[in-house]
Amino acid sequence: MKLEFEQKIVPDSLYEELCFDDFLSWFDLDIPLLPRKILRPMGREKGEEHFKILQDLQRQVDEKKLRPEKIISQSQKLPFLDFVLPFYENRSLEQYHLYSLGKFVSENLLLEEMEMKSLPESELSTCCLKIREILQAYTQKGFSGLRFTTEEKRLREEIKKSEKEVDSKVSKYEREIYEQTGLNMIYPYPKEVSRDSDSVPKILNCEMLSVKPKRDINLIDYQLTPSVKGAIAKKNSLTRDFNQLMKNKLRKINRELHPHYMEFKRCYEERKDKTFYYALLLVKQHQSLCLPTFQVPLGCRLKNAVLPSLQAQKKEKYIPLNLDLDHGANVLFGANMTGKTTVLKTLYFQLTAIRMGLPLCAESIVLHFPEQVEVHLKSAGNIKWNLSSFGQEIEFFTMNMSPAAYILVDELFQSTDPIGGAELSKIILQEFSARDVVFFCTSHYPEVLNLQRIQLFRMKDVDFEEKNGAAPDLAYLIDSIPYELEKILPENIGDALQESKKPLYIALHFPLPESIKERIREKLKG
Repeated sequence: MKLEFEQKIVPDSLYEELCFDDFLSWFDLDIPLLPRKILRPMGREKGEEHFKILQDLQRQVDEKKLRPEKIISQSQKLPFLDFVLPFYENRSLEQYHLYSLGKFVSENLLLEEMEMKSLPESELSTCCLKIREILQAYTQKGFSGLRFTTEEKRLREEIKKSEKEVDSKVSKYEREIYEQTGLNMIYPYPKEVSRDSDSVPKILNCEMLSVKPKRDINLIDYQLTPSVKGAIAKKNSLTRDFNQLMKNKLRKINRELHPHYMEFKRCYEERKDKTFYYALLLVKQHQSLCLPTFQVPLGCRLKNAVLPSLQAQKKEKYIPLNLDLDHGANVLFGANMTGKTTVLKTLYFQLTAIRMGLPLCAESIVLHFPEQVEVHLKSAGNIKWNLSSFGQEIEFFTMNMSPAAYILVDELFQSTDPIGGAELSKIILQEFSARDVVFFCTSHYPEVLNLQRIQLFRMKDVDFEEKNGAAPDLAYLIDSIPYELEKILPENIGDALQESKKPLYIALHFPLPESIKERIREKLKG
């Protein structure tokens, strides 16, 4: 089962950076019934219904009434029938189609029997029972061959005898040709012989062969005797009769099967849907994922949410994200290299997974359904569109933001001058604080901290002791980014603005020109 996102749902660069392909590879299971599935964003109603089905099945798993691995093991025996359905609908099923159809209905009935033990509302599909009954009446050897009547068996025996007679006479004929001419002929294929060949005189004198000049060669063919021709004609006649009987039989089978087509098609599609749900639960179980819980009030509460690509990189040093966002405007404040952008991307990753109907890399998540998710990250602009980075950011806010949307913006209006950027940030935050959306942005502007009706967060700094001109090495600093945030209450805003020299210490560990480093050290001494 190969899962893919519908194109352009996630910006290409972000899709690659967040390693969505690696995440989707977790769901790569060998399920012939579901070779490939394109995931598309779900609306609220469909999305909530989708996760309700998963949660209901999860309860059966928790109560040990359902074992996804056992269900999937049986589901892997179901063949893919999308190519068979058009033949079924048009009453043109051939013998090899009957095998695939029979294989599906018999394995599906076994699967339904397993489900009946776990899910009380389950029952055997009437159409599968009827189709299996019809196929068993007309086929044998596990649906791989047609079952013959007495007349058909007699005709098959006559064909076998006739084939032996033809083979015997033709073999004898070919031996005589070889003895007379030295040619190895294989009936019914003619043979090309050069006109300069030494065997041409013998061939011309052989009554068992015909010679037809063709450019610079002679085309040698059989000149069959009436006895051989008669044996071949008899075999062909018997074969035509038998083939006609088989065509009539297949027409009869198609007539009997066709009334069950619509119900079977519905059953087949439902089985694919169920198998997809079971596969999601199996991966959820293996990867320790969770299902979201939906609420009516707007907001989002993440507990120990994970960005898999970053977790794989940092391993045991990775710190999951805990975040509680209200509706309206939410601002994440903090210094550089504290993980603000990572917080934004982790949230975007989780919201995207939910929109696509996938289990989540988190301990739990409670939120209103993310029907619309918009994200704007730092950009250098776009020459093709004749837009600067500031122009792109302004254009982002011209989009239609529907009620209940999630809007994520990294470094709000850092793309312009500090005075204008601060004023625009305040205007945007005041606007979205009054809307029924979840607006979440990162910012460096202290001017936004005194705004009313916004929720403030601050990233925790890298924890090290500041000493004059010294700090841990760069690798340590990068590994020590806590990726933790804390809520800032109004009475603590002053602490959020307190000057920190940590950015200066951190800068010393980059390969800056020595003249710049010396100025930094002087600043630290002061």
